[in-house]
Amino acid sequence: MFKKIGLALIACALVVAAFGQKQPNIIIILSDDAGYADFSFQSDRLIPTPHIDRIANEGAKFTNAYVSASVCSPSRAGLLTGINQPQFGHVSNYIKGVKYSIEQGQYGIPHNVKILPEYLKPLGYATAAFGKWHEGFATEFQPQNRGFDHFWGFLWGSNNYNPGTAKDVMENNQTVDPATIPYMTDAITNEALSFLSKNDKKPFFLYVAYNAVHSPMQAKPEHLKMFQDKFPDDKKRATLAAMTYSLDENVGKILSHLEKTKQLEHTIIFFLNDNGGSDHIAASNFPLRGFKGSLYEGGIRVPFAVRWPGQIKAQTVCNTTVSSLDILPSIMDAVGLQKHNVEGVSVLESVLHPQSYDSRTLRWKTGQRSGAIRTGNWKLIVNEDKEELYDLGADPSEKQNLLTSQPKVYKALKANYEQWFSSLPPAYFYPVSGSSAWKTAVSPNETRP
Repeated sequence: MFKKIGLALIACALVVAAFGQKQPNIIIILSDDAGYADFSFQSDRLIPTPHIDRIANEGAKFTNAYVSASVCSPSRAGLLTGINQPQFGHVSNYIKGVKYSIEQGQYGIPHNVKILPEYLKPLGYATAAFGKWHEGFATEFQPQNRGFDHFWGFLWGSNNYNPGTAKDVMENNQTVDPATIPYMTDAITNEALSFLSKNDKKPFFLYVAYNAVHSPMQAKPEHLKMFQDKFPDDKKRATLAAMTYSLDENVGKILSHLEKTKQLEHTIIFFLNDNGGSDHIAASNFPLRGFKGSLYEGGIRVPFAVRWPGQIKAQTVCNTTVSSLDILPSIMDAVGLQKHNVEGVSVLESVLHPQSYDSRTLRWKTGQRSGAIRTGNWKLIVNEDKEELYDLGADPSEKQNLLTSQPKVYKALKANYEQWFSSLPPAYFYPVSGSSAWKTAVSPNETRP
């Protein structure tokens, strides 16, 4: 026990040394539905993304990074709370047009579960959220009542991009006139930069949750022209490239602002995608199997990069298993808070002591019955009608089901999973219109703005 306390104090001392007496600024940049292979720090299969790459190149990229769900809302709930969200009953999306077991106003992260800004505000942080929320519609569940000083964005899971066409955009409690909103990716960045300009006297925490590149597929015409020749036979892929270009351009605006205001070296930046790439938008998860909504790697393994000045060396590549659940513990370590009731570990630990996490266990529950578990390189997928076992070290594309040839591994993983599953509360909301509604609620086709 005393050894752990001593290590924590040393970690805090290192952070103070790196940042002086100033608390670090913190930014989480979240993309939406993007493919595992669709940023150039991951592969060259789409387009160059130099500004997003910069976060990875000047810090670390994590090759075994996961989110806690394969669809938007539960994944974001896990990220914001640091708790694997099935532990508070959140296992599916809440989507327009689907009837649920609770009314729309009852949906949101429970009040007895703290989220990131609620830890930081008491420390004097200016806190703001921009873009997609998807964690509650009633006033009590909206960002400005969950620890964020300021919110500009929308509460549902998608929105239009084209200028003047966005729906139900809010600034705190006020509706924003669509006619004043430019291309949505630009608009989110503009609001974030405006907030930074007005709050430069104290440390800040920004949650910049772009809806890019989630459907609808709407790119700027000038950007689309740039990529039509590269993808002459794939209009969706060309549009995706144009939307990704705009996303990267806007990440560059944030980095540029931080440089001009001499804040960049005092700012920790996390970049990741909210779930696996969506087949609906022609995202590529190469070499992974599956897409958003799936428990295969293509549904839950994501691009993840962290720039942490003074703590993570440039050009670091970390192959240790990490999770979006690690973001909150990382921030708690950075600001000197003791970690209570969170599941993850600091990414610094994964970088500095990877051998300690080689056999780490992660678990997923999707919907009411399906789930998965990964321990070390072994992964078991549990569905009602089928179970699959893969050695991800030898078979990251999940081509060879080893269920029958590795009975001891299967039994150990299944027992671990069942013990965890049995400890979970019931889902606090679920679709009630039958199997077709359930499929809609967990599918990647959330196209309704």
